[in-house]
Amino acid sequence: MESSEHHNHLINETSPYLLQHVNNPVDWYPWGEEAFNKAKKEQKPIFLSIGYSSCTWCHNMNRESFMDEEVAALLNQHYISIKVDREERPDIDGLYMKTCQMMTGHGGWPLSIIMTDDQVPFFAGTYFPKHQNYGLPGLMDILPTIAKKYDEDPQQITEYMEKVEYALQETLIKKSNESLTSEDTVRTYKQLKDVFDYQYGGFHKEPKFPSPQHLSFLIHYYHITGEKNALKMTDMTLKSIFRSGTWDHVGFGLFRYATDRKWMFPHFEKMLYDQAFLLDVCVDMFLITKDPYYQLKVDQIIQFVKREMTAENDCFYASLSADSNGEEGAYYLWSLEEIYSLLGEDEGDLFAEVYGISPVGVHQRKNLPYRRGISIESLASTYGIHIEKVKTTLTKSLDTLEKARVQRVAPATDDKVLTSWNGYMIAALVKAGRVFLNENWINHAIKAMAQLRDLLTKNNRWFASYRHGKTNTKGFLDDYAAILWGYIELYQATMEIDYLKKAETIANDMIELFWDSNQGGFFFVANDAEQLISREKEIFDSPIPSGNSLASIQLSRLANLTENMNYYQYIDTMMYTFYKELHNDPSGASFFMRNLFLQQDKTKQVIIIGENTEVFFNQIRESYLPNVHIISVKDSKSLAKLLPTGENFKKINGQTTYYVCSNFHCNQPTTSIKEVLAEIIKETK
Repeated sequence: MESSEHHNHLINETSPYLLQHVNNPVDWYPWGEEAFNKAKKEQKPIFLSIGYSSCTWCHNMNRESFMDEEVAALLNQHYISIKVDREERPDIDGLYMKTCQMMTGHGGWPLSIIMTDDQVPFFAGTYFPKHQNYGLPGLMDILPTIAKKYDEDPQQITEYMEKVEYALQETLIKKSNESLTSEDTVRTYKQLKDVFDYQYGGFHKEPKFPSPQHLSFLIHYYHITGEKNALKMTDMTLKSIFRSGTWDHVGFGLFRYATDRKWMFPHFEKMLYDQAFLLDVCVDMFLITKDPYYQLKVDQIIQFVKREMTAENDCFYASLSADSNGEEGAYYLWSLEEIYSLLGEDEGDLFAEVYGISPVGVHQRKNLPYRRGISIESLASTYGIHIEKVKTTLTKSLDTLEKARVQRVAPATDDKVLTSWNGYMIAALVKAGRVFLNENWINHAIKAMAQLRDLLTKNNRWFASYRHGKTNTKGFLDDYAAILWGYIELYQATMEIDYLKKAETIANDMIELFWDSNQGGFFFVANDAEQLISREKEIFDSPIPSGNSLASIQLSRLANLTENMNYYQYIDTMMYTFYKELHNDPSGASFFMRNLFLQQDKTKQVIIIGENTEVFFNQIRESYLPNVHIISVKDSKSLAKLLPTGENFKKINGQTTYYVCSNFHCNQPTTSIKEVLAEIIKETK
């Protein structure tokens, strides 16, 4: 927070984004009744600004406009101004981003909305400069013009509001009489194939997002169908990202997205959710390909998250800003002179050739390291040194740069603890720990989940965010779906019954709080939380899977682990609920479309009774078995606590016994690990 005698109504907030604006001359209010009542009393429209702390263009608009006395004077005279952190209030952000896209055809952050005190918008846009620039109108023109229209032509404002409200009602999702089928998964693949960039990887041209939901679908599609191109698309995309400037080669971690088709120049935010979903996809790619390259990337992602995005209490921070010293990407860029001064001539020559360092650079003569398409073997030949010497030299160079970089002014850390993003990271971390037999990763995930529950639940109700002892907003669908995922992964890694019971509890709470009993599907906002002008139900994925996508996948897994047929009924209903949205555009929710595999292809339930299970788990831990669900207990009494038919499963001659079940019909029990492996691995390919 800047030092100043002046502050506005954001002074008591904990959000780093809101606190970045606390000393603005704009008289900002947080979202709440105080601001709405003031707008109603003074008969003023509301200027709503939504952003997040690591957003470069949000910082630009703050410097250019919100810190400007002239802009502030207009806002303070004619408007009641409200600031919202989109990460704390994704419900507000989602609703008004939708209206912005309907009104303008595009969206983004900072999001700028002008609305009535009843929260109905009648003007929308994103970034606006102070004066007309970049082909955009300026706030100095927009603000007085709209204020005048609001005062002098209320009828036109009312008519526009009615159109917005009608449009929002028309977008509400309603259940169809038809259901999605396995043919829609084929259509999903074909759509992804049609927009795939076969030259540089990824989907569409630019900007390029990692789109882990697409990659996850393609991995699973390859596993089920054997379509090699699906795996090729995934492998090419990931390796293109990891070679490019969108991956931080010096300190690791994924930048939010690339502004260009080649993945070379990113927006420099580092978001926790990107690291989590990239980690999950890399674990799956290792399981599918056994390529040690993906094990290396798993380790690097976790190194970065533990070093730069982990709190003392083992929970995870939300993001790292794009800016340092007021300049985007400054922390990550290097001049050619810096490289040679740090590495010396010989080592600098090698590094510059491998990582694309040039006198011209990419921004003001500075470079963002990326891996050029030069093989280690070729470099060894060119420089007349052994291959291993090349590798160790490059590793040493990166370490030298990393040590030098930490002396710079680092990007600010948004140290909010967000429930959903922590849930994603916990799930991916414990999955990686299970696959690679890393107890430290599993234990970190266990501690993080325990801390998360302590900090973010009140009376068994999950909240969405935590910072400095405050939890202000009741949790959303994404929070519950993410924690459900985390508990299921913790159970699969530890086989501790308590985690599966917690998963059942949160699934049941999720259904009670968010399920639409009339049209099916899950609302984003719970029935016990603040209701906005429209209660949204999102199925389309953003850069990460939607809450409905993630909830459906985890409910499928839970149904197979608990034999609870009620969960299947919810999933089946969702196939009807989202038919109209997804039948023609299934790739818009590719993560959700994975559930059709879980529903319609063979799933297996492996029930183990006994204690000597280490050999079995070691045999399967490096197999990609998304349709196999494992329950392991010591005796029938323990199993009866999990399954309604649990007491029917017995040991054979006191030995560890395996039951392989499909569609709740079990084959004859066996004590042979070989027989079990042959059945579950062969039949799921």
